[in-house]
Amino acid sequence: MTSTEKPVKDARRGNPMFSAKEFDYLGWGDKNPEHIFSARTDALREGFEYLMNEHPDMKPPEGFTAETVSNVQLMKFRKIPKRKMPGMLRIVRSLQKGMRESWDDIDPYLESIEPNPFEPKPGLWEELQNYVQKKWDDVFIGFTEMPQEMIFRGKFTLFRYAVVVCQEMKKDKIDDAPGFKAGKEVMRVYGSLGLVVNEIARWLRKKGVRSHSNHPLGGLVNTPSLAGKAGMGWIGRNGLLITPEYGPRQRIAPVFIEHKYFEFTDNRDHDWIDDYCTMCERCRKECPADAIYPKSVVRFDNVPGIDTMQTCIDRDKCFPFFAETLGCSVCVKVCPFSRAGGTYEKLHEVVGKRS
Repeated sequence: MTSTEKPVKDARRGNPMFSAKEFDYLGWGDKNPEHIFSARTDALREGFEYLMNEHPDMKPPEGFTAETVSNVQLMKFRKIPKRKMPGMLRIVRSLQKGMRESWDDIDPYLESIEPNPFEPKPGLWEELQNYVQKKWDDVFIGFTEMPQEMIFRGKFTLFRYAVVVCQEMKKDKIDDAPGFKAGKEVMRVYGSLGLVVNEIARWLRKKGVRSHSNHPLGGLVNTPSLAGKAGMGWIGRNGLLITPEYGPRQRIAPVFIEHKYFEFTDNRDHDWIDDYCTMCERCRKECPADAIYPKSVVRFDNVPGIDTMQTCIDRDKCFPFFAETLGCSVCVKVCPFSRAGGTYEKLHEVVGKRS
């Protein structure tokens, strides 16, 4: 579980986006490179970290730390109507709780991370799926091995296999984008999904599977690409995962596990979405920040399972507007796949007729 690339320390030095727990975790990795699976030195930088460091109007105030509610600056709370503040504060508490739990759950591994022997667990995948379906009606999962290219610059994971978890953002709320209702829904699901992956990781540990969850807000890996590799959908023109279940209306978070206990769900069943997006381009035409590239930029070639990783958006244009609107989501709203309810199959037929 080692890598030839070491984490890039400079990417996080003095960065207030890192909580003390994450800073300790990354520091532990610097001292124990033989126990980690780390990013390439030329990997893409994590989005919110990039935002807070590269944009002067987004830089946190003096004395700001991740422990003092890291989302305050991003959410622009002063622009939220006062009557909406109680609900938003509940969401922030959910975000904080999920982030704190995910780092706390890693502590035992950092004390003793010597590999455990692999012992097959027949039927556990079906048991896990049943657990997820009964507990959450808007969550679905996949399983894959994580390519090194998908880890963000300067970061690492303890394990290289991932249960990938998606949770729906409700269409009636996203249809308000870029309004407050849509923004609140984005942040709600960030908070909710963070708690979901923590619960799944705890469930797996009770079954004898060493695992650690990663919160969807400010994570360790590129989750849309990871979910695409896991066969859950495909990356659309807007750089988001498009799935048969919800189109681009989901957030994604991983639970990393030590061994290949399950069969990979990897497939290329959804790669025809590339062809549809080329015909459609509605997200690019309606992006209020004009942030979607006319042609995506290839970041890495020969990535297992997906061939290429591409950069689809201009982050200098997208991220400030994303922060101003609590998550924008116009590209999610206007995407035809967002309608769900059989839309995926209908659009597949459209591509088939034109090919």
